[in-house]
Amino acid sequence: MVTQLGMSETLGNVNLDKVYERLSTETRVQVDREVRRLIEEGRIRATKILTERRKDLDVLAKALVEYETLNKEEIEKVLKGEKLPEKLTSTPSAPIKLPESLMLPGFTGDAGSTPDADDATTDADAADDSATNEPSVPPAGNGGEAST
Repeated sequence: MVTQLGMSETLGNVNLDKVYERLSTETRVQVDREVRRLIEEGRIRATKILTERRKDLDVLAKALVEYETLNKEEIEKVLKGEKLPEKLTSTPSAPIKLPESLMLPGFTGDAGSTPDADDATTDADAADDSATNEPSVPPAGNGGEAST
């Protein structure tokens, strides 16, 4: 913003991006100061807005948990305290089913389920099992048929 768009009162409305490598050390320091100033002013402004509007932020957060998504008109209604009867609500009390690829051994994938102590295996158990079990895939070759 400072070097490309000239958004600096100190440096002026100048594009310094293409010549940045040829700028003096003093000018580069000024650019860095302006960038830091803009970032800090933005941080202070954002913190002030979020602090002043904390109640609205909490109302929106609750509505997002209830409805999952909101468009502009729905946000405006929620902030006015109106309900959204035409909008489907999410059902957080329903069990959540995880894909098998994300499940840990011993878990069923239902929210709140825990593995049984008997079902839990350790890496050492798995290594022992693989050493004693026969391979489940037949050896390559003629498919296990007798040759004549």
